[in-house]
Amino acid sequence: MTDATTPLGASASRLEVLASIQDLDIRLSQIAHRIEHLPERQMLDDVVREMAAVARRGRELDAEITALERKQRAHEDEVALVEARRSHNSERLYDSHLTSPKEAEALTAEAAALERRQIQIEDVILELMEQIEPLSESRTELAERAEDAARRHDDTETRIAQAVSHAAEERDEVLGARAELVASVPAELIALYDERRIAARGELAVGRLVGLTCSACHLEIPAVDRDRISRLDRDEVVDCPQCGALLVR
Repeated sequence: MTDATTPLGASASRLEVLASIQDLDIRLSQIAHRIEHLPERQMLDDVVREMAAVARRGRELDAEITALERKQRAHEDEVALVEARRSHNSERLYDSHLTSPKEAEALTAEAAALERRQIQIEDVILELMEQIEPLSESRTELAERAEDAARRHDDTETRIAQAVSHAAEERDEVLGARAELVASVPAELIALYDERRIAARGELAVGRLVGLTCSACHLEIPAVDRDRISRLDRDEVVDCPQCGALLVR
């Protein structure tokens, strides 16, 4: 393949120039394909999906933790009320003005009931705390995963941007070389090449005659056609009888 920065020799035929233009067009297609299919793009898609999954799970954990903490606070508030009630009854029970045995007995019974109730509530609070603890640990781990994914996301975006920038520089170089070649041949020949290239539908529009074979279709040229072609001027436009590509001799 002709290098984008290396001009053709002055003796090159016009059809050879078309073949070199085709080589550059192939390079342009390769550059575009390389950028479109950068492995980093798939990596970026994967990390974006991971970030979405982590964020979704984070919201779920936050909701679970919030619900359990709400229950815990409600029970803690109830414990505070029970403690306040026990303290009040204790003061009344030991009040020097308390003279009724029945009232003292009632206060003692209520104190015992309140103590049992407080123990029950505190047991529930402990259970809630035991449920919250692993969820909080999971939430911390998830936050670390989110930070790691964010770093990988930014790093991958940077690598894509660098690859695109380098490809743009290469593309500009190739386009410059192509423009020079295009300017060196008649416009009608470039129009013919463009027409053939569109008709080729991704196949080669220009083939080089290598020995007895067309490089576009890799088929051997029949003898009768080889004799006819050999008598033509090398700048005269001729098609490969096998595939129809413009043939460089």
